[in-house]
Amino acid sequence: ATATHRGQIIFKDALAQQLCEQGPTESPLRPSLELHGKHAVLRDDFDSNLSHTQLDPSISECTNCDVGEQCGVLMHGRAVTFCEPFGERELSTVPLNTSTASILQFALSGSCRFSYADPSITVSYSLSAIGNSSDDEWITLEKIAPTNSSTVVHLLPLPPQSRADGVRLRWSQDASQGPEGYESCWGLDNVLLVNSAHKTPLMEDNLDPPDTANWLFFPGST
Repeated sequence: ATATHRGQIIFKDALAQQLCEQGPTESPLRPSLELHGKHAVLRDDFDSNLSHTQLDPSISECTNCDVGEQCGVLMHGRAVTFCEPFGERELSTVPLNTSTASILQFALSGSCRFSYADPSITVSYSLSAIGNSSDDEWITLEKIAPTNSSTVVHLLPLPPQSRADGVRLRWSQDASQGPEGYESCWGLDNVLLVNSAHKTPLMEDNLDPPDTANWLFFPGST
């Protein structure tokens, strides 16, 4: 993104990597739980569940996780954190209808306790709606190496083969090889799976006649 004001460049070629809510947002300024809604196939801020220390079981389940501020505030309020040194680290969703899904967004932080020695975090999906999916049924979307950054917002386009009914999403970390277990903590917040079924066009122009206010330049045009 590049911004100018009366000819003065405010910032240039900055990465714009977060999807924004459309229209006015009610206070408090945060999204709430949503499953198969008009704008989101899945949305969870890990704050809106009435039990403030647990996940909403109608949306997701996890192993060796806590809901709270063990890794500080990633975006706002609570997040899912993985700090247990031993055992499986995993968060998975209930089966979703991802037929109209387009992009998966989530915030990840590894700054509360960091180690390069720990294995990567794997984001994957499963076409099997059975709860006990074996590892070979999970298809990797992205592997994210450990980082000591405070919060990074990730955007992952969903491949066509992952758009179906009964798809589950999973964030997991491979087992630690050392006798001391995992050395690091990491947190996950603000999961959003965008629904593109009702997406409104941002700009329409039939170029008859062309409105120069819509365009920055017309190289070689007639």
